[in-house]
Formats: sequence, C-alpha cells, structure tokens
Amino acid sequence: MTDPAIRRVDRHDMDRHDMNRDELDWDAFKARLLRFVRRYVGPSDAEEVTGEVLLRLVRHRDALSNARDPLAYMHGVARNAITDLHRRRAAERRTMEGAAILDAGGGADSGPAADSEFPPAQTLAPCLIPLIRGLPIRYAEALMLTDIEGLTREAAARRLGLSYSGLRSRVQRGRALLKHALLRCCQVETNRRGDILDYRPVETRRCGCAL
Repeated sequence: MTDPAIRRVDRHDMDRHDMNRDELDWDAFKARLLRFVRRYVGPSDAEEVTGEVLLRLVRHRDALSNARDPLAYMHGVARNAITDLHRRRAAERRTMEGAAILDAGGGADSGPAADSEFPPAQTLAPCLIPLIRGLPIRYAEALMLTDIEGLTREAAARRLGLSYSGLRSRVQRGRALLKHALLRCCQVETNRRGDILDYRPVETRRCGCAL
C-alpha cells in the first residue's frame, strides 16, 4: 500500500522539468521504477527497495526540483538504495558465517577448518557492486542475479528471458570484465582454482569501494 506521504507529493513540482506525460503520473513512475529495481534484486526485496526510493524522493523534493535531469536523479537514488540493500545483506551473511564458525567450536584462526571457509562473492558485495554497476547492463544484470543474489543460472536465465547457454555466456564474459576492473584497483589473492580469497585496494586507484 502506497505511503500517504508519497500520495501528498505536489505533482506541480514535477511539471517544471518538462517530463513526458506518463512520467508525470506517480503510479506510472512507481511501476517503471519497480521494473528497474527488479533488474538488480529479487521479487521479495523489490517492493521494499522501491518504497525506500520513493520515500527518499519525498524527503529530498528540493534536490529533485533542482536536478537538471530528474529521471537521472531518480535512477541514481534507486541505484544507491539497491547498493545499500546488498551491503545490508552482505553484513548479515558475514554475521551468520561468523556465528557458524563459533558454533563449530573455534574462532576465525582456529586451524584448517577455519582456513577452508573461503569467503563467497556475496561477502564481497559492498566492493563488487560498484564495479558490477560499471559494466554494460547485460553483464551487470547477469552477475547481480547469479553472483550477488545467489540465483541459480536456470532461475537467472528465466528472469532475463534467456536460454541457459545465453545466460552462461553473459556470466562468463561479465566475470572476465569484472576481474579486469577489479585488478585495476585491487591486489587480489586467489586459490589454485581462481576463486577470490581476499583483495586489498591499490592506494593509487579508486574504484568506489566503501570498505
């Protein structure tokens, strides 16, 4: 159900931007925004993120009114909300993984069992997401669904309307592009299979990582 505060947004504020008629309709914009958000998050999170974006737009109406490109501003707010969600999810997973290690009877440095727990891509989400977002959209979508949200390739292929082989090709190409981007700004430690174990920012470069 739409928050009453959102319903009270003065649509005359949006008239100043010479936006298309369908963009003046708040409900039409919400539906369009929801479709955009669903490219990057699962159905269970899409409504939550969309609601958060709308609330942020209401809170920052002045910034929206002064934006040179209102649609670009709105999409920027949406991308920030999506990134925030993935950061929260990654933090939750790290907490759960730490608790699991302790429940097993040891700390992070308790020997081979701890050493075998390689951090999955999801735990690196706060740093990987800005890099993934910089990839061409077809590769960004594939990596967000498979490597960040954890969907199977079959499920991701259905979500994107692709064949399994088509999705696999995008994931492989996307990972190659992501690796190239990561190596430009980070020192990466991998195991013999090429799995990322850890990485540290290169001081002379900035890649948008928040950690």
